[in-house]
Amino acid sequence: MIRVRVQHHPSRSHLIPELLERLAPLPTEVVTHESDPPSPWGGYLSCMTDIPRCKHLLIVQDDVQIADNFVPALHDIARTKPDDPVCLFLAKLPRDVSHEAAKAMKYGQRYVRVNWRSFLPIVAILWPTVKLREFRDWALANPGLPGQRIPRSDDAMGGRWKMVNRQTVWATVPSIVEHPDIEPSTIGTRASAGRDRGRVAWLFARDAMRYDWTL
Repeated sequence: MIRVRVQHHPSRSHLIPELLERLAPLPTEVVTHESDPPSPWGGYLSCMTDIPRCKHLLIVQDDVQIADNFVPALHDIARTKPDDPVCLFLAKLPRDVSHEAAKAMKYGQRYVRVNWRSFLPIVAILWPTVKLREFRDWALANPGLPGQRIPRSDDAMGGRWKMVNRQTVWATVPSIVEHPDIEPSTIGTRASAGRDRGRVAWLFARDAMRYDWTL
């Protein structure tokens, strides 16, 4: 069974109804977090509290666009990569990963491994709950980053966990979640209206079931 938690900031309440409609009929919970200074990592930690009893939990940001036929594709992805986290969004960054994704797309491959040294694109990740508990427990035991006693970046914390623990993480090729980068960032930076190629999908599948995710 797949459940969903939406990482939500109260300034984005206008985005929630459409997102919930696109995620239906998956059981979905909106997890609201607000802090001063703003902290996406604090929001992600909130999404990892009381992890529900299910095989997979999708944690997705509230400012995304979801591909058509997203839910059946998600089930195929969960069955194909049952034991590893899968990023459903990949931008031009990390550059080494997007380079591998371009090659994978050329040869009809649907998944590319995220380099263990790269940050973790955390916009939308399908987590086996076993791995999510490992990430949460590691984060609680290692609450800081090198040079940062109180980190605010969820991408950086995810990347640190992946690197330190040599975790296998995949990204779908193409992405089935888009991050249009229209809303102001919850970490305090301005939106780029989609012009920052490091913050929008490298390649977005508008219809997720045009691709065979069982490969």
